[in-house]
Order: sequence, then C-alpha cells, then structure tokens
Amino acid sequence: MKRSGPSVELNALVRSVKEVETRFLKPHLGAPTLTTPSRKEILDVAAYIVLVHGGENFAEGLALWVLGKSVGNWTKRKKATRSTVSLLLYQKVPPDDAPPLSVFDNIRTALDDAKTRMSKVVNDNHGITLDHLRSLFIPLGVNVPADPVLSASLDLLVTMRHQWAHQDRRRAKVVKSAQDAQTTVSDCLVLAKKLSAEVKSVRP
Repeated sequence: MKRSGPSVELNALVRSVKEVETRFLKPHLGAPTLTTPSRKEILDVAAYIVLVHGGENFAEGLALWVLGKSVGNWTKRKKATRSTVSLLLYQKVPPDDAPPLSVFDNIRTALDDAKTRMSKVVNDNHGITLDHLRSLFIPLGVNVPADPVLSASLDLLVTMRHQWAHQDRRRAKVVKSAQDAQTTVSDCLVLAKKLSAEVKSVRP
C-alpha cells in the first residue's frame, strides 16, 4: 500500500527540488557576481523554475490526504474533527422535501458531497498561488501560513514560471540568477514545511 500524508508529500517535494537544483542550478552557483547572468544561466534558471512549479502536486496531495482522512474518520470511526466540521460548514442546507436520514447518514452524505466538490477543486489544478492554496485548505480546516516574505517568494516563483511556461512577450521578463532562484525556492520550501505542519496539527 502506497504511503501518504504530510511527511511523505513534503519529502517527495524536497527530493524533487533537490534533483532539479542539482541538474540546472549547481553549475551556476558560486561566489556572487555583479555581472548579468549568461544566456545559458537564464535558460537553466527558467527550466528550474518551470520544473519546481510542478510542486503544486505537493499542495494537491496534502489536500486530498486531509479530505480522505476527514471523510474516513467519520465513516469508519464516527469521529468528527476540526476538518470534518469545516467541510460541513461549506455545505448547502438540505431541501425541506429531502427524505429523513439518521444523524450518521446525514453527516456521511454531506461529507460525501463535500468530498466530491473539494476533489474537483483540487484536481482543477490552478497552480500554487496563495489564493488557490487558501481555496484548497480553508474548507479543510487548515490555515495557510501568512508570512509576507515567504508569500512574496511564492508570488515571484509563480510569476517567473508563468512568463517562461507561456512565453508572454508583452511583459518584460523577470531575469534572476541561479542564486536568486535558489533563494526563492528555498523560501517556498519553508512555506511548504509550515503548511505540512499545519496539516499535521489539525489531525484530520
């Protein structure tokens, strides 16, 4: 059986980032220089940013794990958690003509409906902007870390990835050195670790 959970997702993200960093950034990392990055460095940094942005799978994996645990804890153990309550707060009030259900089934069907809707949000894949992270995790009872420095680095990563992945020629490109890219992604990994810790703390 494949293992899952906050630690598994975080370790996979860290391994992936390290692998692409070794491949694309390592040749350019060294003593700081005041010169403009070479074309090769610029392209390697672009490849690095685009590949690292694939870390959105980390956030999606975390969200699906919380969702599955929350529903499973009620269905299998009749245990309600902060995540269960938060999910249910996002439900519609059942219509008056709905057939009466037991308390257990009422909550179970509401959770099933929530799971279906949240799974769609997770799998729609809107990247790793802070707004999208909040739309994934707030309904699950998980706070997204609000650190201005880390948030700025995440915004920068998203901007750089977008400009290289979509080749937007109307805007000036944000050109960063390998060292700058490494720092930006390092901040994003700190944010990922904090988010992973938040997920663990809610005990879904």
